[in-house]
Amino acid sequence: RLPKGTVLDVAMGEGRNGVFLAGKGFRVIGIDISERGLQKAKALAAERGVTIQTRVADLDEVHFEKDAYDVVLCTYYLDRNLIPKMKEAVRSGGMVVMETYTMDHQRYRPEFQKDYLLKPNELLDLFRDFKVLRYQVEDTGQAVFASIIAQKP
Repeated sequence: RLPKGTVLDVAMGEGRNGVFLAGKGFRVIGIDISERGLQKAKALAAERGVTIQTRVADLDEVHFEKDAYDVVLCTYYLDRNLIPKMKEAVRSGGMVVMETYTMDHQRYRPEFQKDYLLKPNELLDLFRDFKVLRYQVEDTGQAVFASIIAQKP
């Protein structure tokens, strides 16, 4: 369902999702503040026989190239200030894929800071100017998260 091409993996961490997409033929560029996490991502890519690019950057200060990516991916990291930047970074017809914890996640992790949890239907509201192709909220019995695939007009 995702358009083939270049993926920007925001807050890539150790690279599980980006490496998976690289294995499906996508060109992946991962960005994260943790150099160690990105080193692990590159090691995972090498282990799986794929190549990814990485860049260490402070996500509070980062600027993404406008209309440069076919897919922008962000999982389990919520900085609401990044969302407009992510929306600008994806090309027309491209997609933003986001998944992160919701307020209901505090049932399982009460110490989790509310600022980093999605409010009910917040992803739908944040991407109301995009075409929502898929939206779901899931409670696994250990975590509660929302995910969206939204296409830029």
